Amino acid sequence: EVVMSLARGLRVRDKIQSGLLRAFAWLVLLFVLTPLIIISAMAFTNGEFLVFPPEGFSIRWFGELTNWIGAIQNSVLIAIPAALIATTIGGTAAYSLDRYDYQFGKALAAVATLPITLPPVIVGVMFMTFFITIGNAGNIWNLVIAHSIFLTPFPFILISQGLGELDRGFEEAARNLGASQLLTVRTITFPLIRANVIAGFLFAFILSLNEYIIAWLLSGFAIQTVPIQIFTSLRYNYSPTIAVISLLFIIVTFAALTVADYLAGGLWE
Repeated sequence: EVVMSLARGLRVRDKIQSGLLRAFAWLVLLFVLTPLIIISAMAFTNGEFLVFPPEGFSIRWFGELTNWIGAIQNSVLIAIPAALIATTIGGTAAYSLDRYDYQFGKALAAVATLPITLPPVIVGVMFMTFFITIGNAGNIWNLVIAHSIFLTPFPFILISQGLGELDRGFEEAARNLGASQLLTVRTITFPLIRANVIAGFLFAFILSLNEYIIAWLLSGFAIQTVPIQIFTSLRYNYSPTIAVISLLFIIVTFAALTVADYLAGGLWE
């Protein structure tokens, strides 16, 4: 009876702990989603300012997106090549450090992750000074280069994780069958870590879309990205158009992650 009583007590305790953990998880999820729900609801307001709850229902502010086309184009034109470059650099560094025994491998890995440890304003000032020194300020490619270097740690870390979990037996089998190292990487290694590569690209892409400080320092007032235009608009008014563009970013982020999950065969598994 004592044993059965202890067993019942343990089951009750486990159920209580499980219930508390579930409740805590739902509270965290609610805490994260509440701001997104509020900003999304304000996109459909009929009022003239960002207020919650919305003043009526209207989609008239979606028509104001035409004034943001240039900023949206600039953000996308910067984010795509920046994410590609960051993923290429980060992936190459991750593969090299994982496959070759460098004398200062840990130090090189620390250098690869260094940009993420620096405040964006420091990185922005560094690049701004560099481009002004070489007489190439106010160029959109300056933002691409700065974003790609600043965001390289994200693909580097994710791809390094994928390579660390990879069974090298598949690669060795391909090499034993006569495949070159390049062919092995293309047909064996990359498909096996594709989810990590796509995740790294997406993180770099999404963070580039939302990056403000570096973009503002390097734009030279000549290049408008969405974050720059949002902060500029907030200086003069609190138009619901800001909620509309925020909702658009939420939808794009969700869609990108959904597509990546499909292409990778289960990105989060």
